[in-house]
Amino acid sequence: MFFGIIARGRTQSGEAWYDATIMEKSGKKEDTQKYDEVVNETGLVIEYAPREDGGATVRASDAAEASFTPERIDEAHILWMEATELLRSRAKMKQDPAVIRAAAEKLFALFRGEKVSFEDDAVALKERRPSGDFAPNPGKQIEIDVDGAIYERLPVKTRVITAKDTDILPLIEEYVKPYVRPGDTVYVSEKALTITQGRVVDMGTIVPSRLAKLLGRSVGNYYGTTDFHGFGHGTAIAMQAFIEEAGYLRVLFAAAISAVTRPFGIKGMFYRICGKRAKSIDCPMSFLILEYAHSVKLAPNATDRAAKRIREALGGCETVILDANYRGAFSLGKSTRAISEEFIGKLFRDNPLGQSDEMTPFCIVRKKA
Repeated sequence: MFFGIIARGRTQSGEAWYDATIMEKSGKKEDTQKYDEVVNETGLVIEYAPREDGGATVRASDAAEASFTPERIDEAHILWMEATELLRSRAKMKQDPAVIRAAAEKLFALFRGEKVSFEDDAVALKERRPSGDFAPNPGKQIEIDVDGAIYERLPVKTRVITAKDTDILPLIEEYVKPYVRPGDTVYVSEKALTITQGRVVDMGTIVPSRLAKLLGRSVGNYYGTTDFHGFGHGTAIAMQAFIEEAGYLRVLFAAAISAVTRPFGIKGMFYRICGKRAKSIDCPMSFLILEYAHSVKLAPNATDRAAKRIREALGGCETVILDANYRGAFSLGKSTRAISEEFIGKLFRDNPLGQSDEMTPFCIVRKKA
């Protein structure tokens, strides 16, 4: 009976009370927040104002505002983080304040559920021509030692990949093929493959179940602390997508096993049982690319087949569909089983790629002689 109650998945009367009760029991009482570190460069201040009913309002000075009910409080948190990061990033780029203001207005419009066009967005649609200049992303190194061997990781910069890109191969042909050499391996971000497969959905279309809310709040993403690295599956929206990918019964079984094994120091059983595909779900998909700021990335399909298609297009370069973040890296698909998961984890242990404003979804890996 208990499982039947928590697994029901649609908004109903009493859910606002349920959310407020969970918040109260968890001891999380939110405070008003203000981000004004780059107001001189952007002309904007981001404010987060919690309300007594458990909802919140997020503002960007007089430029934009979005209000959220208690049921949508996760979206309020996501918007707060994205808006502050948007200002920080655009100020670092020294963009004109008018351009930054227009970007903020679009971001808030997305969270209000409005239709937004990106055709005139100079940053989102910025063209980036193929280049052999494999500069490392900020704070990362090109070379890495894996079990005594040195490998070069050459991040391939691209333009923004959009829903108009319905096949990964033209992108591979344009941006990767001119620079590969015999013996290279190619690593493809699963985000790039997911977009070209149309496996991206608006987070507003996902209605979290009570099970998703319960499990989402048990995931430690450290929101609101200096240890925050991303929301991961620590929101009800992301967890609902996770549950729908893995299946309710598998998730319930995994949660039960995790509850039994964790006190004995055995961690990670929940994700092992639910599988890589569910683990690869991201929400939000991007903090800085506006087109995906209000999106959920689902798992890509037929990943082994996609890797083999890319290998053929590149004249035999073995290919891996890669999922990497600050916690580690693993494959979702490979053109050969000769590349082990242990090797992939070591090779990308510092997550050198980036799919936000870095726009490096592909990586050529070359072993140094």
